[in-house]
Amino acid sequence: MLNRRQLLGAAGAAGLGLAASACGTTSTTSGSNTPAKANSSAELKGTINLLTPEFAGAEGKAALEGKVLKGFTDKHPGVKFQVDYTPWDKLNEKLSTQIAGGSPSDVIMFGMGWTQPFAHKKIVAEIDKSAIGADDVVPNLLENASYNGKLYSVPMHLESRPFIYRKDLLGKAGIGEDAMNVETVDQFTSLLKEIKAKTGKTPLDMLASSLRQAWGQMIFAFGGTQFAPDGMSITFDQEPGVKALQWLVDLQKEGLSDFNQRVATGQPGAYQTGKAMIGWQSSGVWPTFAKQAPDLLKDENLGIMLCPGTSADKKVIYQGGTLAALSTRSKNPEAAIAVIEYMMSDYGLTEQVRFTGKVPARKLPPDPELDANKLAAFSSENLKYSVTDGGTPAWMEIRGKMDPVMEAAILGKKSVSDTIAELKKLAEDAIGRVK
Repeated sequence: MLNRRQLLGAAGAAGLGLAASACGTTSTTSGSNTPAKANSSAELKGTINLLTPEFAGAEGKAALEGKVLKGFTDKHPGVKFQVDYTPWDKLNEKLSTQIAGGSPSDVIMFGMGWTQPFAHKKIVAEIDKSAIGADDVVPNLLENASYNGKLYSVPMHLESRPFIYRKDLLGKAGIGEDAMNVETVDQFTSLLKEIKAKTGKTPLDMLASSLRQAWGQMIFAFGGTQFAPDGMSITFDQEPGVKALQWLVDLQKEGLSDFNQRVATGQPGAYQTGKAMIGWQSSGVWPTFAKQAPDLLKDENLGIMLCPGTSADKKVIYQGGTLAALSTRSKNPEAAIAVIEYMMSDYGLTEQVRFTGKVPARKLPPDPELDANKLAAFSSENLKYSVTDGGTPAWMEIRGKMDPVMEAAILGKKSVSDTIAELKKLAEDAIGRVK
């Protein structure tokens, strides 16, 4: 059985092999190596293999195949779908195995930061901008879906992470909404200290999430970036990156957040149980809260805010999310690109976010059920502040190794400078292998 390093190596080798075969597979019309674009007059038929980390379980399958994709097959009865439901924690391994075997799915759904590695290796095809469905996808999301200035994936539904806070519990401690209107990181830190002093509870549930993602957000909040624009050199070792990691370390040291409040997947976290006053929470948690803790969603209990930056105009909101791409090895590219375009249509995208509870990457017509999700609505209104981690072709090798390195710093077992140095070496070695 291939281990992780062997799989990544196989992916790289497969990518090089795909480069020669990419011509003639990325176009849906002329056979030339042009951006893939749906042909509305084409008669589509055949089987589409779709790989997705979303839509888990029986309910997810019913939502995807019974609603989302049914809208496509109703219009194109000659097309059949074969869906591979692979969870997020197994997705990289599944993709690597498919690529090594030379048979990636026609349509591949993956996460933020994954576009550049797969575009660099010629695994996914260039896509015409018409596939995004509208011109209101914000530029920073399109940047994450691009490589060398060309579009290689389509952002669909986003896992935004605003800060949410317990109005009810903070109010009882004498901390009103006006106090939450902080404009800088320094003011936010002072607020956390005030919350701790007045409530005796953990102010912020942030370190119990992904440390990699938390650091990624705070690098931008401190005015920095993780990588150079071409993704071939790091910038996270500069002053903003160092300050961001030190800020996270200080959260743990001063009891303003607690790494040890981590819970098993699916279990109520510190914010939900009232042990933390502010949560760094995915917008996709709305359906879960609606079932498990509906009182938390009442206007008198729920507050939402952006992460402040170094100045009032530098606010940020972290974006994870799901993008869709066309494989350069697709055996049915004409139908596959039509599927991607359809999934960004009003109906296709609405039905996706109705199930996932996440944020649509573009504006959709009013929908009472979706509009009731205040976390998604807030995130949609603030997409211009979106930031995400990644941005280098070597990201797939780097991302999974960062949390254990950072954990040592958060728990005081390693200095910030030594941690940055180790992360730098890890990233530069990985980048060196793709240059």
